[in-house]
Amino acid sequence: MEEDQFRDVVSVAAAAEQVGVFGPSDWTQVATALLVDGREEQEILDLACLSLPVTAWDTESLVARLYERMGRVEPIDANDATRLVARLMADDLRARPASVTAPMIRMLARLAPPGFDSDLANQCYGAAEYLDCSCVAKVDPNLESELEALQSLELPDGLVEVIARTLRATLPTVQPPHDH
Repeated sequence: MEEDQFRDVVSVAAAAEQVGVFGPSDWTQVATALLVDGREEQEILDLACLSLPVTAWDTESLVARLYERMGRVEPIDANDATRLVARLMADDLRARPASVTAPMIRMLARLAPPGFDSDLANQCYGAAEYLDCSCVAKVDPNLESELEALQSLELPDGLVEVIARTLRATLPTVQPPHDH
């Protein structure tokens, strides 16, 4: 794995952590996948060697050292983090399509708890209410198309799957009934 791609993996994981869909145990799984791809930084080795279950107490200092090594010291804003996670989810859906309508809207809506500062997540949150109802309101079909067409991160599929796992788990496994 090249240095730019490695930086992208860590940046996407950090963005997913920032929006609340990536936790301490996910860092150990990403580190293991990075080891398989040939990365052997000390922080990666240390993260991969942690025994599950892990807490932020276990991973926080290792992840902070990884950020220092990469020159990343500040979190990005909520809009940029959401857009980065959206690109990750678009890659995940291209590799493993979902069996429900509007999966991107459904997943990104989960990123918009009250007061979240991402316009994209809030837009998806507002649209998600109408995905499974037969009422007059309609979801803009262009929104889902735009989300699915986001530029690929060009990360290995295995790493995309590991980072996307928590958010993808929020999707229903079958198409919900259309009622309100």
